[in-house]
Amino acid sequence: MQQTQQSLLALASSLDELLASPITVDTQGTQLHNVLLRDLAPLIHSNPLLAASRLEGAVRLAVAGAVTPFGVLGHLTALPSDAPDEFTERLPRLLGAAMDRWANEATIAAALHAALDHLRHDSAAGVDAAFELACFQLRSALTAETLPAAMEALTSARSGFATVDAAEEGRHDARAYAAACDALLAFAAQDRPRLADAASRLANILNQREAWLGGMNAPTWLQPRRAAELAWRRLVLVLTAAAERLSETVWMDAWDALATVLDAYTQARTSRPLPGLETAPGLAAVIEPTIENQILRQQSLLAALRRSVVELSKMDTSPLDASTVELLLTRIETAASGSREGHTRSARPASHGDDDEEPHQVDTARLYRLAPSLVHVLGEHHAADLAADISDDNLQGLEGIVHSAELARSRTAHPVLDRLLDDLLRQLAESPDFVGDVRDTFGLLLEQTLLFLLSRADLTTKTWGLHKKNNDYRRELKAGESRPLEADLQQDFHQWLQSGPLSGLVSVERSDIAMGRADVIVTFGTIRYLTEIKRELSDSTPESLEVHYLRQAAEYGNTNVPFGQLLVLDLTPHPDGAPRLDESVWLGRHRPAGAAKDRNVIVSVVAGNRPTPHDLSS
Repeated sequence: MQQTQQSLLALASSLDELLASPITVDTQGTQLHNVLLRDLAPLIHSNPLLAASRLEGAVRLAVAGAVTPFGVLGHLTALPSDAPDEFTERLPRLLGAAMDRWANEATIAAALHAALDHLRHDSAAGVDAAFELACFQLRSALTAETLPAAMEALTSARSGFATVDAAEEGRHDARAYAAACDALLAFAAQDRPRLADAASRLANILNQREAWLGGMNAPTWLQPRRAAELAWRRLVLVLTAAAERLSETVWMDAWDALATVLDAYTQARTSRPLPGLETAPGLAAVIEPTIENQILRQQSLLAALRRSVVELSKMDTSPLDASTVELLLTRIETAASGSREGHTRSARPASHGDDDEEPHQVDTARLYRLAPSLVHVLGEHHAADLAADISDDNLQGLEGIVHSAELARSRTAHPVLDRLLDDLLRQLAESPDFVGDVRDTFGLLLEQTLLFLLSRADLTTKTWGLHKKNNDYRRELKAGESRPLEADLQQDFHQWLQSGPLSGLVSVERSDIAMGRADVIVTFGTIRYLTEIKRELSDSTPESLEVHYLRQAAEYGNTNVPFGQLLVLDLTPHPDGAPRLDESVWLGRHRPAGAAKDRNVIVSVVAGNRPTPHDLSS
């Protein structure tokens, strides 16, 4: 790329091509970064738009980890006082992206914050800078270690977003965040009318999404993904349900509500600085905001555990007896209270005990062997308290809930799953019925189904019913051995939904529908989606599965919206390995004779009867 390039369009096109090439970034990234920043200061005045584009390219390289950040940070934070508006108006979002990336580096974050505060008084960049400063306050709320500190930061963030909304027409981004802050403050205050109003406002704002994204004035690499829209829609559903269920302590608390906003913020602010580097080692294809809050993570997990234990206790064949359920719920509440009172306690090994308590011995080997995820999230002390006198089977079951909950709440973009979700949503949008609440709710169910498939593709995944080797429907079968049943997959998928982020928003049940047996029914208000579950023993090709099962799955759409799912347990042999995730999910359509519209069915295949990688290598 020539340093004398004077065409903005040519520079932008060249940068996109170069930054999408793993080989180029790996071998020439540092040289490209240096060229982009060389003689930038005089260019700011002679060609400000070109200078801003070059600085953006350098920022993309730095946030992806292709180069050290210090050179570009110097240019971002040492702004010339007489810089043209065409240059300064591009800076706030670049500073915000840098803040999301290096928020945990105190010195860097302070310099970025000072630069934004300076730009707040700039005529061209002032509003965008104020928005980024409000985002900084929101991040402060999401990283607070006490609830009062979180609420104080939320109040400041809400004020900042409201100022941006008032200062510039069409700032739907600021209006959405302000409504989210209002809702959290109302939730913490148990103010039902205010919470309902905030949820309604947020829903209306999201219905103007095109205008909102247009108001962001961000380049493609900073535009939120489709998953961000789903995260915002989930937040609306959570807030709406919260307005009706404030008294149900088993559902969620203020920390759990904060975790939902964290999810939406993380998705909306995730960037793809180097879109071609999805698998390049050492470089980041996706950059999420750096937000770590152990207290929030623990409280959100404990809320998920509480809901899961309650739901499991309601099952016809519950794996937990009544006394174990009562014991676990009591210990979960104790762990939640202890975590809120002081997070340092959970970081200390449980065997140390408190100063006023008798030390107790903890079998840490058992904890790490049977429940490593539980220890990782709660710390040894709380994990040991929860696990004391719990049988190995129940402890492994708890580990399964934690592991599934962590996967279900993971917002880290996945190179395969992300593209698959985008593609399926794009295909579904071809249906005139895929609008409004249907688009939002079925999109959320689809996202959770894909995450379920992703988790079960990993043979080391633990969950209720699969922690015993002989109960794992995915394991390779021996000659003459009885085959797993559809009910095995059904129970696993049912439990996944109940322990994930949709728990509390949906009712998951089994029922006779349309004169047939629907295996899993997910209900959002009056909207109902059915997941038909089958097993296949002989031919698992897409053509065969559609011929044998698609019509039945589609038939359930006759009595509600024309969308549903078919989940197939593939028990055919896999001597050469199982298919990839993106080869195991597709959109099937069926239109009965004489009907006027298609029935849309997401077909998903879970590979069972699988040899381990070690067996394949031998």
